[in-house]
Amino acid sequence: MKVTLTCNTGLGTGGQGVCLANAAAGLSTIADLTVFCAGLEKPPADFPVHPVGNSPWSKRLLTTPLLRRRHDWAVLLSDLYFDRQVSKRLKSQSCDLIMGVAGQTNLGFKVAKAKGAKAWLYCLNNYLPFMQAQIQQEMQMLSEATVASMNPMMLQRFLGECVQADLIVVLSEVAKQTFVQAGFAPEKVAVLTPFVDGVRFRPVRKIDEVFRVLYVGTIEPRKGVPYLINAFSQAKIPNSELLIVGGTSTRALRILIEDALSQHANIKQEFWDFSRTDPTEVFGKCSVLVLPSVEDGFGLVALEAMACGLPVIVTSQCGAADVVSNGVNGFIVPPRNVEILAENLIFLAENQATRTEMGKAARITSEQQNQEIYQQNLCEIFRNQELIS
Repeated sequence: MKVTLTCNTGLGTGGQGVCLANAAAGLSTIADLTVFCAGLEKPPADFPVHPVGNSPWSKRLLTTPLLRRRHDWAVLLSDLYFDRQVSKRLKSQSCDLIMGVAGQTNLGFKVAKAKGAKAWLYCLNNYLPFMQAQIQQEMQMLSEATVASMNPMMLQRFLGECVQADLIVVLSEVAKQTFVQAGFAPEKVAVLTPFVDGVRFRPVRKIDEVFRVLYVGTIEPRKGVPYLINAFSQAKIPNSELLIVGGTSTRALRILIEDALSQHANIKQEFWDFSRTDPTEVFGKCSVLVLPSVEDGFGLVALEAMACGLPVIVTSQCGAADVVSNGVNGFIVPPRNVEILAENLIFLAENQATRTEMGKAARITSEQQNQEIYQQNLCEIFRNQELIS
């Protein structure tokens, strides 16, 4: 069986890139795999990988002063370019199954299905109209321009992909429910939970007494960082620090972060490339990771933090809630609820012994999300779709 995986990103780069690299590794053990990805450089792999370049129009837009804030157009142009390049190549390539990332594979699906292939849509977020609604709500509260939202053409392409897809693969039960609530049959949506490298992400001894709260990720509207800042400030925990690792995606959020840094000496921002550095240099000095997302298909960083022995706090609209047992290895809180988030931070700060036990439980949970289990789950999806026996 020949399988084609298409993704307009770099394999192994960022949370989504890691999820895609995991999927590629799993698929390559089941079938004859070919990967089409973005960029010009071919990443090291045991299967054929074909970079198709980058959109010149997207790059030009982002370097034009009057247009650079139109991130929605930049993403759309990039995905359109990628999809067109892949669809051209698929015309001369045999394929039994195409697995394409949501928003990036509408044309590719049409070409592959016309040749008799099955089509699986790999959605790394929740149902995109649900995601769009959450983003728009945040932008209203931030008084942010509409450029932070998805382009309407992107949503149209996504809905077309959903119609064509024989199966929709998501990262969590949380994400699956957003599809089911939108009217999709439960059997059309399969969950493939990511796994974490338990050797690279591992517990290390914390060497100071600071109660350090960690956030890792792009600071964008759907990630809920303003609620974390407010909760941390409201908690007023002695000898504490909020460490934000990542850059901002919009002007309003950049100003918010700048204000927080200038007004609070114990709120700090750092920039780390975990693909090139030891992640324990960051996770190892922290007490808890918080992922306050108002929408998140999974949030792999939560599982990475758990592998490093940290309890985590995630929202009920974050896919990582799938692996959090409330009060055992972390807490699940309602999105946008500053008061409950602050209460949980205070509890963890005041109960070090409990925090330590929760961190140990988090590590055990992460060990259960390993590559072997991932491979078993992937094979089960193939069997359910009658692609392997």
